[in-house]
Amino acid sequence: MEELEKLKPVYIHVVEGATGGPRDVDPSFDFEQLRARYSGAWMTNNGYDLALAEKVLADGKADLIAFGRPFISNPDLVERLRTRAPLNEMNRETLYGGGAEGYTDYPVLEAVA
Repeated sequence: MEELEKLKPVYIHVVEGATGGPRDVDPSFDFEQLRARYSGAWMTNNGYDLALAEKVLADGKADLIAFGRPFISNPDLVERLRTRAPLNEMNRETLYGGGAEGYTDYPVLEAVA
């Protein structure tokens, strides 16, 4: 981290847990210890919902939260989080399918209302 700190990156983005899997893995990794050695913005990712994101931000364990899967299935994710509206469920069967289905056909809030 000391060498990375010299480069002064705008942020570091880490994936907590197993990519595409659970947040908790064994053996666990101490992200807090790593973050303590970095002075820039810290972005976390993997399985966050609004409640967990708010808690992690309030506890100072991250500066930014990345929402991967919810972003795919909610083209208006920011508005849904801001208004605490329900999220579209992601259709895993359409991921990595090579076409637009499952990427550009999720409804926005106005279409649902």
